[in-house]
Amino acid sequence: MLTHKLSEDQLEYQKLAREFATREIAGSAQKYDQTCEFPQAIFEKLFETGLVNVAVPEKLSGLGLGCLDSCVIAEELAAGCSGIAGGVEASAVAQQFVIDYGSDEQKDRFLTPLVNAPLLAGFTMCGGLKSGRIFYRKEGNRYILSGKHAAIVNGGIANWYLVAATEDRRETDSGENEPPATKIDNSTFSYFLVSEDDDIDFGVRVHGLGRKAQVISSARLDEIYLNESALLGREGEGESLYRCAMVRTYPIIAAGMVGVARSALAHALKYAKERTTFGVTISQHQAISFMLADMAKDIEAARLLVWQAAQLADQNIMAVNEAVCAKSFAQEMVMRVTTEAVQIFGGYGYSREYPVEKLMRDAKVYQLFEHSGDALKVDLGRHLVTSV
Repeated sequence: MLTHKLSEDQLEYQKLAREFATREIAGSAQKYDQTCEFPQAIFEKLFETGLVNVAVPEKLSGLGLGCLDSCVIAEELAAGCSGIAGGVEASAVAQQFVIDYGSDEQKDRFLTPLVNAPLLAGFTMCGGLKSGRIFYRKEGNRYILSGKHAAIVNGGIANWYLVAATEDRRETDSGENEPPATKIDNSTFSYFLVSEDDDIDFGVRVHGLGRKAQVISSARLDEIYLNESALLGREGEGESLYRCAMVRTYPIIAAGMVGVARSALAHALKYAKERTTFGVTISQHQAISFMLADMAKDIEAARLLVWQAAQLADQNIMAVNEAVCAKSFAQEMVMRVTTEAVQIFGGYGYSREYPVEKLMRDAKVYQLFEHSGDALKVDLGRHLVTSV
């Protein structure tokens, strides 16, 4: 059952994250939006606060926090700047797969270093199949990964990566002189844990429309040899792992969208109470007040959907629909709210001298990050019409 009130511990995490975001992140948002650099110094300070890697189990010296705890923290950091917070968000997504499905050996090898030093994890976007072609084959007791991917989050700055790869199957035609033909089965894929020491060749960094401090890079894997222990779960069950993990990862990503929208509303409200037309502040005009009211109610609705999905995940309930609803609604909400914020600023709204145009660009990136809202609605609709 959804309970709106946060616990005392959650309120403390919320306060700590909000104070850090206000003090260290918000003031640097414009700088890193312009330079597109990874905010290493800010990340190291954030690591010292203990607000990074919060879901790592206690037996590995982590905090072992739940999904709702992580969502509360994620919202506050993204309210400061979702681009700066993006590295931590992506690392949390990759870690969740290892926390849920990794062996004891994998957990110790890949999670423990993140607790002991300011390090990040990364992952191939969208299950690895929609923005890249990475293949694997098995020789003896080793896996060999080859191919390229257009979008690896935290690519080039992470300690390790969650890489999705499709099996490379070779079949020989009936013709006597025909060479082997490669037949690719895209219906299944597998996840591998690849260390930074495995020589992934990172190429061009993607400079997107928004969230510019978040590092997303292209990469090439050229015959990378991995031990059997690098396989996460079993071969061919990547889609299953993704659908199970998204119960926890989608709410965390959606919480960041709530933070961005909340920041947009705060800026719009402040401006509306200062800007005057016809002798009164524009906040007193009914059209503007209705816009602000719609923004506020949509943000609250999105937050409650996120909290509901997170609480169900903390109860170990496979609430896939709730997680999809939270992310899909938040994607539409954050775009709508930030666009309205720009509208309230009028001609100043699209000027880079004011913060709302950046927030609108950040929102657009969120609309496409780890499956678009339309793709999620297709998935949800298919499940609704096929379920008994």
